[in-house]
Amino acid sequence: MKWFRLSLVSVLLCSVAAVHAAADQETIRITTGHWPPYIDEERPGGGFLAQIIREAFAAEDIQVEFSFFPWSRALALVKSREYQASAVWSCTADRKREFLYSAPILPYQYVFYHRREMPFDWDSLSDLAGMNVGLTQDYSYGETLSGAIESGLVDADVTTSDLANFRKLLLERIDLFPMDPVVGEAMIAEQLGPTARDRLEFHPHPLRSALYHLPFSRDDPEAGRLKRAFDRGLAKLRESGRYREIIQNALEAHSSSAAAAILEEKLVNWDENPGSCG
Repeated sequence: MKWFRLSLVSVLLCSVAAVHAAADQETIRITTGHWPPYIDEERPGGGFLAQIIREAFAAEDIQVEFSFFPWSRALALVKSREYQASAVWSCTADRKREFLYSAPILPYQYVFYHRREMPFDWDSLSDLAGMNVGLTQDYSYGETLSGAIESGLVDADVTTSDLANFRKLLLERIDLFPMDPVVGEAMIAEQLGPTARDRLEFHPHPLRSALYHLPFSRDDPEAGRLKRAFDRGLAKLRESGRYREIIQNALEAHSSSAAAAILEEKLVNWDENPGSCG
């Protein structure tokens, strides 16, 4: 009986210690938006980039709490230091002035979606002359497309969501829609259905190639420490093979073979140097 009481006390003490350890573990609060299959509010685990971010911080003994917002607000909440980071964003000159960027998490590229019945091929800006291009508010599409719009070579039609742009493309209200094909293929399959899949395709020539990062507010005194912790954790995931395992599982479940091939090629050949966003 004495042995039983001692064992019970030991179990209780261990449980209390575990609770205190969990309570004492640091938590980083990260804003994000719905961007499946990368970031998915409706899926357990939150999407495969959310999983990579969570496991990278866990490798440094930091928990992650994701909160979903419209994209423009997600970044503004980090700028105001109400949250500590936002997932995920490309680097631009304007953002770099206000945010400290993590090491690159994943390469990506934008391609042009179009209707199959509309013959389309492009290699240079002149091939886009007269086209009406759908854009999503608050997205960065790169200098190539911005220059074509400013010069009047193409017309821009801005709306509030990617899904709305795909619907406008189906209704022939726009000619082209630039989109990450990993996201685009998942969106067409899961939200627009087989008719849209039969009518829409993307041209493989990239409009923009860039990298996804976590931005931290430069005004946050903890930003540098948290960035370094994430970078170390991400390096551990890549070295262990866990990083590629997460991505491979997600591509098999949520993307077309054509879109998966584009990302897989970039994973092999991407530039790991964060360059001016470091």
